[in-house]
Amino acid sequence: MPLIDEVARTLVHTNPISQRLIVMSRLRFVGQMVIQGAFLFGWVLPASAADWPALPAQNGVVELPAQEWLLRPGPRSVRVLVHFPGGQRERVTAETGLMLTLHNWGGTDCVGTAHPQALADHLNVVALCVNYLQSGPEDSIRGPEPYDFGYLQGLDALRALWWLRQQLLDLQIRFDDGRIYATGGSGGGNVTLMANKLAPRTFTCVIDMCGMKKLSDDIAFNLPGGSDLNARWSRDPQHPYHLSRGQQELRFVGCAEHLWTMQRLKTAAKIVIVHGVEDVVCPFADAEELVRRMQAWHLAVEPKFVTQADLDGQVFASAGHSLGDRTQIVFRTADRYLLRTSPEFLRRTAPTDFARGDEVRYRTSDGEFVISYRSGYPLGRFEPRVQPKVYADRVRLTEVIDAAGTSRPLATTADWEQRRRQIQANFELVAGPLPGPEFRVPLDVQITETVVVGEITRIKLSYQSDPADRVPAYLFLPARQADRPLPAVLCLHQTVPEGKAEPAGLAGSADLHYALELARDHGYVTLAPDYPSFGEHSYEFGDRSPYVSGTMKAIWDNLRALDLLQSRPEVDAASLGVLGHSLGGHNAIFTALFDERLQAVVSSCGFCRFHRDDVPSWTGPRYMPRIASVYQNQPDRVPFDFPELIAAIAPRAFYASAAEKDDDFDVLGVRETLAGARPIFELYGTGERLATDYPTVRHSFPQAARQRAYAFLNRWLKPGDGASK
Repeated sequence: MPLIDEVARTLVHTNPISQRLIVMSRLRFVGQMVIQGAFLFGWVLPASAADWPALPAQNGVVELPAQEWLLRPGPRSVRVLVHFPGGQRERVTAETGLMLTLHNWGGTDCVGTAHPQALADHLNVVALCVNYLQSGPEDSIRGPEPYDFGYLQGLDALRALWWLRQQLLDLQIRFDDGRIYATGGSGGGNVTLMANKLAPRTFTCVIDMCGMKKLSDDIAFNLPGGSDLNARWSRDPQHPYHLSRGQQELRFVGCAEHLWTMQRLKTAAKIVIVHGVEDVVCPFADAEELVRRMQAWHLAVEPKFVTQADLDGQVFASAGHSLGDRTQIVFRTADRYLLRTSPEFLRRTAPTDFARGDEVRYRTSDGEFVISYRSGYPLGRFEPRVQPKVYADRVRLTEVIDAAGTSRPLATTADWEQRRRQIQANFELVAGPLPGPEFRVPLDVQITETVVVGEITRIKLSYQSDPADRVPAYLFLPARQADRPLPAVLCLHQTVPEGKAEPAGLAGSADLHYALELARDHGYVTLAPDYPSFGEHSYEFGDRSPYVSGTMKAIWDNLRALDLLQSRPEVDAASLGVLGHSLGGHNAIFTALFDERLQAVVSSCGFCRFHRDDVPSWTGPRYMPRIASVYQNQPDRVPFDFPELIAAIAPRAFYASAAEKDDDFDVLGVRETLAGARPIFELYGTGERLATDYPTVRHSFPQAARQRAYAFLNRWLKPGDGASK
């Protein structure tokens, strides 16, 4: 149980060695109890709301079972205070909403937040106060364990909300499921924001009042300066309270890629941030940063930064942390969104995360945090980054090595998915790690030229790929043939100084103007970016670069190019493909290895097995220097090969145009590669999605070969044409 061992290693609290061994033993037992991928920590949770505490007929208190806290193994429950309009359940109507009001760090019940009965009566909601994890000063302020800072606390609050919603449904009491709100002050503001992050499709409006915005190093490790808050985490990787990079990223509501994930999931909640400009407990600078980041990702955030000019002695009494009357602050700042009588009244129409019953995933630098709603209520888990497992035979893909290091025959798609993740990890050994989530900064697209070319539009632009670099690109928009969005293809150029200008039809060989042709003749939105150091993309490799290789830099630029395509209203985000020749041909494969949004991949003269290739040609700074410096240019030592990379694209569609007379990539090495990958496509029952063309030419992509490649893209990316996806 390596996953459980890793969780235990990083999370169990400081105890004598004997106690830690007991905890580890318990966690190994716990790891055997897995239902729908979520850990059920040592006891079986109720299966439905009918098995949970009953919803009282009037204002009351219930205890709900909660997900286990690994710092204190064993059953855990949370106290929930329920407040109905008028204090009675019978007052709930079809117009009544649901609302969390969450206490501050160190508080219990309804301390430091908006008064629940006032909310229930004024807004016509059932209001819940939740004694989430570490409620009260003994656990949150004076306790030995680090302060959770919103993760399990947010899950506790969401579980209470699920329980209330499900009880009303089971009792057939009508309520307005489109009116789900949350608010809280200080620590409760943090939990409010985290609840909205962990359930990004559930809330209609959330109001954060002077909440903690990020688990900064200052707060996490009690560093001098900034805030006096002490969350009691450790920097030491061997310490049981170690704060890993991934844990810190999850607890940062403004983490760049996580905001992108929320945007991609169509988070629609109005996020009202109320914060005093003189707040030093939860520093105002953190509030400003969070608002800027949310605005950059186009979330519906509305700041109310309280200054001395706002103080009226009634609602706002301070521009510092206390703010004033936190009940009236909710009414003052959000009534127009919460009251049905308001012309700005908000009501969510999409299903909640509870109703969807799927999973929300947030990538971190060391794995993924997963919030599963498959049981209705949320269950959180962490999936650590897969460790590399190097295989002696990388052509006949017939085995899988499990986490314990044992090799067994590969028999199922689940076996292959395990090996596919290992292939990604092995590739990162050579190309360097895929950048962490903070690299996914807002795209900040800047257009410098728009030209109409016949019936299509060519746009010259640049986009922010990472915190330090912009990528120039050409975007082609075809004439719209229908009201529906169009499929899109990322077009990657070969090794030419002109870079993107060649696929754009502005330079180079007419046989490689595929970005222009796909838009003009086949109705695709296409995007052609410059590879780093080509075209107009000046880039300095070496020690100053945060990337180990030019290959990984290009992969990241391409992932961001897909973000750009996905953000365009003209584009069908479910129909994305990639096509490239030579340099672009293998970078199409590399990009698809890390981004499953790509449904079809075309590689022209882009690869062969390393054993039939000029391996040193891969080792320049633009490519993968570690092939020389670490693996001594020996194919047997390089921990991945192209049969694995092509197979890793399955069950998506892959097409190779491999020139018979190619003097760069040996066609025999291509045939061996595709023969090795085919059993994996057949394992998925998608053998028809692996196709090859062998034009009798040298290293080129002639018209007839391009037309066959375009037909392949049409088959898999255009609805109604050919086989379904």
